[in-house]
Amino acid sequence: MNMRQTFYEFCMLHERTNLLKEWDESRNFPLTPDTVSYGSKKKVWWTCENGHSWQTTVHVRSEGSGCPYCTGRKVLPGFNDLETLYPDVAAQWDREKNGSLSPRDVSTGSKIRIWWRCPEGHSWQSPVASRTAWGHGCPVCAGKTIVTGENDLAHLQPEIAAQWDKRKNGRLKPSDVAVSSNRPAWWRCELGHSYRATVASRTQRKTGCPYCAGRKVLKGFNDLKTLCPDIAAQWHPSLNGALTPEMVTPGSNKKVWWQCSMGHVWKSVVYPRTGAQQCGCPVCAGKVSTTHARRYAQLDEIRTFTEL
Repeated sequence: MNMRQTFYEFCMLHERTNLLKEWDESRNFPLTPDTVSYGSKKKVWWTCENGHSWQTTVHVRSEGSGCPYCTGRKVLPGFNDLETLYPDVAAQWDREKNGSLSPRDVSTGSKIRIWWRCPEGHSWQSPVASRTAWGHGCPVCAGKTIVTGENDLAHLQPEIAAQWDKRKNGRLKPSDVAVSSNRPAWWRCELGHSYRATVASRTQRKTGCPYCAGRKVLKGFNDLKTLCPDIAAQWHPSLNGALTPEMVTPGSNKKVWWQCSMGHVWKSVVYPRTGAQQCGCPVCAGKVSTTHARRYAQLDEIRTFTEL
């Protein structure tokens, strides 16, 4: 590109006539766009379509730089400052800790770390942009920072904190975590069952002991053999492989093999056998013929052993 090309010629050639409109004729006189090179390092005055006036080199404008106020690179009180654009955020400005710096001195995209104070009186420091662009608020109110006796688990939900397994959690205490924490912890229910779950799952999703609720199997407590010994007695001795009645709950949706006292073999989900339906042997109930059941069992038995 011809470095002797004037700024006017450059703008016309590249259809950048908007730059010519922003040339401040009165303040730059007698200099004009056709008397200066497009690559000149000379600083001149510009005025954008919003009436903002600033000074920068011709070269910088040729490279594509725009109004520093409209783009947020510089602060113009009353136009792009924090107090003007985000009055609610500016209201939390900690004037005591920030000294002479005010919300009118910073842009909304500033990365300067500022002191803030929420309506609850919590004080913290974070960049302006984190408040405006990312929507971050008070870390204490949000449960990201713990203040013992105010927003910790022990203070807000003592009934859940009472199930804290002190031995397995070691030094971690209910007063060290927020009620919304996704941190896993150990718990012990009223019946003494110990299990692991996040704090949030206990407080927000109201999950309790997985063994008492039947979501997990605990041998000798909620397994099929313990709770439904008569049905567990019909568990097929060989077709279920390593799976035993002590490894499933009565509410399980697992499909397993059964054998009744008459020797009939069939396959069904555990729950219909233990729930309200109380489903038993389909042959004894007259729902399936003995011949059909035998053929079904033989075919499925072949598939079962093929899969193993």
